[in-house]
Amino acid sequence: MEKMKKLTIKNSKESKFINYLLIALNMGNKSENNHKEINNNDNNGTPKKNTKKINYTLTLFPLIFIISFILSLFIGRLWFDPNSIFTDALAKNILLNVRLPRLIAVSLSGACLALSGVALQNLFKNYLAGPNILGVTSGSAFGAVLAILLLSYNPYAIQISAFLSGVLAMAITYTVGKKLNGSLRTESESSIINLVLAGIAVSALFSAGVGLIKYVANPTDKLQAITYWLLGSFTGIRWDDVYITVIPLIICIIGLNLLKWQFNILSMGEENAKSLGLNVKKYSVIIILLATLGTSSATAMAGMVQWIGLVSPHIARLVVGVDNRRLIPASMFTGASLLLICDTIARSLTPSELPLSVMTSIIGVPILLKILIRNQNKL
Repeated sequence: MEKMKKLTIKNSKESKFINYLLIALNMGNKSENNHKEINNNDNNGTPKKNTKKINYTLTLFPLIFIISFILSLFIGRLWFDPNSIFTDALAKNILLNVRLPRLIAVSLSGACLALSGVALQNLFKNYLAGPNILGVTSGSAFGAVLAILLLSYNPYAIQISAFLSGVLAMAITYTVGKKLNGSLRTESESSIINLVLAGIAVSALFSAGVGLIKYVANPTDKLQAITYWLLGSFTGIRWDDVYITVIPLIICIIGLNLLKWQFNILSMGEENAKSLGLNVKKYSVIIILLATLGTSSATAMAGMVQWIGLVSPHIARLVVGVDNRRLIPASMFTGASLLLICDTIARSLTPSELPLSVMTSIIGVPILLKILIRNQNKL
């Protein structure tokens, strides 16, 4: 009898593990409620979407990113011919020591902001969730500005302070949202609205903190540095700056890409995920920490960069659907490409570089509005 019991327990564990893998692999476009995909069947029940077509489309995202990166390298206030890197010493120095580290920082930051956005949208089952909407961006900005005020412009201090403050902001939003709803992983209209309102309130709180710091800052040096930093810019990024922030950015990118299966399981609902053996609380904490790490690292490097984390997942979702095995890498490349385009325009249009936050808002907001209007019944 004891052997039979042990065998039954062992088989049940194996069965649960196999079910977990099968559902993660075959989630495809299945998502409940807020993650409902557009109906893929026609009147005859034949799938409209072709897997080969989706896979082919998925290759366009890295291709667009590579093209954007190469064009951004040679385009700016000074335009360079690709051959100049071999024939002109000044051009070589500008391209390799000024633009290249900047573009690497822009690409990694855009990828992390987009991944943070898609992670939070998946976790809370809310397509309006994003680093800026939930207060993470404002919280990280407050921490970074506080570090600039108290510790001068120490990049390590700014990085750590931005991360801790971003975690605090996300924790407050999560706690308030949960108090209002009981559970944040439901897609009722009240749950979605309450989470967004909690995020807006937290953003306002930390924005007020930033305003207070600006008020008490020394106007001859600290205030100027803080004001310029808040506008958002990758100006002055060199290889040393990339080395400092590349580790947390890569941790965010790799970590969230490794959780694609878990995101698909979570999209089935909290109870179903638990029944399949997924530790929902553990993965929720990991996802929040990784998303906050990516957002705070990008914010510490470039200031407040709005809308990339919210818009990029929507663009990718329209093309590849809601299956996170495709959505996560597509969002990553979309965010990197979009921020590269915004940065290139910001440093090319006028003799003095335009604030990056202005460009991301000008480009991101119309895109978001168009997507929301087009898909108002699906979001």
